[in-house]
Amino acid sequence: MFRLCSAILLLAAVCSAQDTGPSEQETIRLLLQQVKELQEKVKALEAQQATPATPVGQAPPAPPAEPAAQNPAPETALAPLPHDLHGIHWLGFAEADYKVLDQRKPELGTFGFNPGSAGNFFIGDFDLFLTSRINDKSEVFSEIVIGEDENQTFDVALERMILKYDFNDHLRLSFGRYHTDVSYYNMVYHSGRWLQTAVDRPLITAYTDDGGLLPTQAEGIQAQGLLPSGTLGLNYILEYGTPDTTRPDINGSAEINHENNSNHVLIGLYARPDHLPGLQIGGSYYHDRITDQDSPGVPRFGQTILNAHVIFTGHGIEFLNEGFLMRHARIGGPLLLNMPAFYTQFAKSFGVLRPYFRYQYINANPHSVYGDVLLRYGPSFGVRYDFNDNIAFKTQLDHTLRKGEPDLNGLQFQLAFTF
Repeated sequence: MFRLCSAILLLAAVCSAQDTGPSEQETIRLLLQQVKELQEKVKALEAQQATPATPVGQAPPAPPAEPAAQNPAPETALAPLPHDLHGIHWLGFAEADYKVLDQRKPELGTFGFNPGSAGNFFIGDFDLFLTSRINDKSEVFSEIVIGEDENQTFDVALERMILKYDFNDHLRLSFGRYHTDVSYYNMVYHSGRWLQTAVDRPLITAYTDDGGLLPTQAEGIQAQGLLPSGTLGLNYILEYGTPDTTRPDINGSAEINHENNSNHVLIGLYARPDHLPGLQIGGSYYHDRITDQDSPGVPRFGQTILNAHVIFTGHGIEFLNEGFLMRHARIGGPLLLNMPAFYTQFAKSFGVLRPYFRYQYINANPHSVYGDVLLRYGPSFGVRYDFNDNIAFKTQLDHTLRKGEPDLNGLQFQLAFTF
């Protein structure tokens, strides 16, 4: 319509210009200029009809953001943005290590380290984190790990495979194979060593196939979300699933402990106060049943694990504190075993340099399934240097005191990276 009116107006102006004077020619020039401006406005209106208009005073809509992690890691362990491949987002983590001990008496060899050797190189785990968005409320997440065994052989493990569905902030469900929330460390730090400050995990929170004591993996259902609590920031965690704890003896023997776990129940609660950003205080209750051998007739135990943690991450500080009480009660008998454990870790960033200190303690009963662990405690000193956002170099010195065994000293270097 605008174009038709403009053409009629232009035609009339040109026709009348044949018998007009200079003043009328100036008028015609102005009319032509107005026609040109009208044509430009028509083009702008057509463009607006092709693209939905943005309300006045409101910024254009941003592209959809990636879903936040259910248990985000501290600011000292943030991962880069994932890559995208045909709708699948992926992140990779890898490492290269060298470790040396002051004794040749065998200890548990994990991640490719050869027990009984003075020292050797190994590459640890190669991890792939894959996520795919189904819709605005659900996604699929998986973690695939290629791990090094003895003699530079490798195996592939599906560490996690989860279908997530978020109803809202108060109810988020996960179905599949997951890392249990039996500890804060297990909630936040997963297989990629680059994510954590230290070279390795505290022994109490290590994965069971690396000698750790806690049931770190299970298959089942998780539910978590925010509780109405104002500025206190209360969150709950519920789990019901089937763990499969298979743990090698840490003393270097070839014995494998199959705990034959029953279904487990976990209830957790933690607070993140708004007025103290970076602080998290919480705990959890875990219960299942285990047997310390595969043979029939061996006593069955009820296993209860209580956890409490106080965490602060912010302003370049990482302060991790967790305590555990592992309680094994013989079913149908009077035997009751209480085994405490804890660790504390402090790190402070100075630019790209992050020195840290960790102290850990485990006191396992010799009549329990942890007869190879017994009493172990000692400090670790280390430093992490970040070359950039993707590559970090770590050095860690460990001193471990062991009941019935000489003290053990170890030095490990690690080049960890993400891609």
